[in-house]
Amino acid sequence: MFTERVALKIRLEQLQDSEERIFQEFRRERQFILKRLSELDANGLENPQHQSLYTPEMVEIVSSPFTNESIQTPQPAAKRILKTKKVGKSRQMHEAAFKILRDRLKPVKGTEIQEYILNETGFKVANMTTFMKTIQRKDQQVRKLDRGLYIFEKES
Repeated sequence: MFTERVALKIRLEQLQDSEERIFQEFRRERQFILKRLSELDANGLENPQHQSLYTPEMVEIVSSPFTNESIQTPQPAAKRILKTKKVGKSRQMHEAAFKILRDRLKPVKGTEIQEYILNETGFKVANMTTFMKTIQRKDQQVRKLDRGLYIFEKES
């Protein structure tokens, strides 16, 4: 008889198989990358300024929890490369909406805001009502006057 217990056991086995396949993919890719890095280091094709962050001394052997095989995991050097913070799509769109509302002293139509955002950011607002409700939650000075009309009320 097929019970919930049997179904859960089957699902657990499926998850185990999926995890093993994913870990194998990661292992293969990691091995390829490490091999390519060592080839580049051996051939000296890289500029001396752009030396690899991973040297053979930094490679540590780590065993997978799902198999008895061991894999090599590179450990980054002490120097860290700082990533620049990327401004997300939503944030760009919100800033463009605030900009048009602040610049104009009179009420602005939702369609005008939508066109402005598209021109400024290149992103299309999927649902204008939801988008503007988010804008209103972020800044209490943005207010909906009427159907499709929004205004930025400056504090006096």
